[in-house]
Amino acid sequence: MKKLLTIFIAGLTISCSDFLEPKSESEYIPKEASSLNEMLLAEAYVAASAQRDILTTLSLLDDDIMCSDVDAEEDGSDATEYEKCQAFFTWQPDACVIAERLGVNMAIWDIYYGVILGANAALDYIDDVSGTEDEKNNVKAQALALRGYYYFQLVNFFGAPYNDNKKADGVPLKLTSALGSDELPRNSVEEVYTQVLADLKESERLYKTLPEDMQFKRNGRTSLPMVQLLLSRVYLYMENWSEAAKYAQAVIDNGNFSLADLNTFTSSQKEAYYNFTTQECPETIWVFGSVRSYWSDFDIMMKREESDRWDTYTYSFYFLNASSDLVSLYLDNDLRKTKSLVSEVYLDQSTYKGVATGAYLPFGKFAISKSRYDVPSVVMTSGQGYFAHAFRLSEAYLNLAEASVLREDEDGTITALKALNDLREKRFENYAPLSGLTGDALLAKVREERRMELCFEGFRWFDLRRYGMPSITHDWKVSNGNGGKDMTRYVLQEKDPFYTLPIPEYIMEMNRALTQNPLPAKRTGIQVTE
Repeated sequence: MKKLLTIFIAGLTISCSDFLEPKSESEYIPKEASSLNEMLLAEAYVAASAQRDILTTLSLLDDDIMCSDVDAEEDGSDATEYEKCQAFFTWQPDACVIAERLGVNMAIWDIYYGVILGANAALDYIDDVSGTEDEKNNVKAQALALRGYYYFQLVNFFGAPYNDNKKADGVPLKLTSALGSDELPRNSVEEVYTQVLADLKESERLYKTLPEDMQFKRNGRTSLPMVQLLLSRVYLYMENWSEAAKYAQAVIDNGNFSLADLNTFTSSQKEAYYNFTTQECPETIWVFGSVRSYWSDFDIMMKREESDRWDTYTYSFYFLNASSDLVSLYLDNDLRKTKSLVSEVYLDQSTYKGVATGAYLPFGKFAISKSRYDVPSVVMTSGQGYFAHAFRLSEAYLNLAEASVLREDEDGTITALKALNDLREKRFENYAPLSGLTGDALLAKVREERRMELCFEGFRWFDLRRYGMPSITHDWKVSNGNGGKDMTRYVLQEKDPFYTLPIPEYIMEMNRALTQNPLPAKRTGIQVTE
């Protein structure tokens, strides 16, 4: 093993040409487990290095998002963002190339392999430093949890769905931080999943050797319940229903968490909607990601001018909205529609009153405060203590429900209904429990609930993949300058090759051992009228 550990002063900023090979700004010989623990926070937790929010990009691909119907003109200052958005929104095979040309570095591959390098470095050196066994096991458990999560994300971006073709090419597995110039070929999807499970199971084992107060802390670090929830998710994707249910139940039974009850939430000036991604939320297991980075894909604006006898006013509207298909699923007494989904409201500058557009916005879950005019969705709270994403207890209930109903036995149906009702009781006003659902009808209800509960959190695209990659449509709507919209419809066909993202060309050029995913033809739309 090398005796010098690379530490990057400004975070991992690995160039595309050597995503598997570290370049040092400074090097030192690590001596203490505590030093490696701090290194993990800077170099292995993705928030430290993400230039753009990766999970936000996923939301541009699925069916929970649409272009706004508001009568407004595109903002010329956002031209680059419009072009990049259109490339992903219309599933163009060269979307990453377009983003790179525009100077919008998506860096999905780079970011994940960068933080994998940080996790590998900790694992390579932990046995050579001083510290207690608990301190060392804590570092190992975190590094393995993170590496398992990042490879799981990578293989679901760039590999076929496990339940469709586990023998297909996945992503290269790099399991050490050792310097080397060898270009690595892609491992199969199955091999990557096998490594993910090995990392997570070993992380779970190590966490269980620690004192209880070290197994979970609300400090932004990974933990035993985070690993168990991720294991439940991985097994769900693999269609191993019994293991998915077992790990989901372990998280539900953990006494550190409880479901947030939206019946008790009252909107305030500081938080207009319920904040699910704060460490104070009772159902939050792990928080990560920057709100500012998350915002980068959704902060695309349109403008409209209105005049009265006194003045001319310029109004801004969001170009992207939550899809009408998604919004239509929420019943009137579903509190998520008013306390979690963000209603688009703008300030009427002539009256200083809020005006609702009737649309909902494709974000939320984190803190969104009110302006001084009491208009929600205007000011997004960010900074220390605020995060874009969270592993939440509600996912465990949904994983348990889906895995249980797919067991296709009476006990599974009972368990699935109970999990579903336990969650919905905290989300609905005057809730009447569901009953009498079985089989396909119950499964459809569970998956509908999953869509509503986890929207805009990076789940829907991966779920569509494992549901069989159904055909979906996106309508690209732009102002025609005459008070209306021109609309072009794009179709992602069932089992379309784009359900597995192409590896960016610049990555392919730098690693000649890689093979490219099947590429769809450039996608052209059809002009439609409403």
